[in-house]
Amino acid sequence: MKERVAAGGRRKKYRKQNKKVLLGIVLVAALFGGILLYRTKLLQARDADYAAREAELQAQIDDEQEKSEELKEREIFVQTKQYIEEIAKTKLGLVKPGEILIKPKSEE
Repeated sequence: MKERVAAGGRRKKYRKQNKKVLLGIVLVAALFGGILLYRTKLLQARDADYAAREAELQAQIDDEQEKSEELKEREIFVQTKQYIEEIAKTKLGLVKPGEILIKPKSEE
């Protein structure tokens, strides 16, 4: 009979150990879950920052491409005869043969 009691006592002892091990496993799993959740939130915040930065950089790229197109158009215009005549009249005061340059009187 003592053998049966001893066997029953062992079972209780193993059950207590099993409960402790199971509790330890649950705590470790909960800890990993918490860490995973925390890191996920950090990565989501970082992703949102990167998305905002990407949108900002894309806007800058679009602006620079627009400026580049304007400069190409300006480069083409600068090579025309009309531009050369305009600069000659405004900056150098030159006129075509037969033209008369009229300037308003300056009020002093």
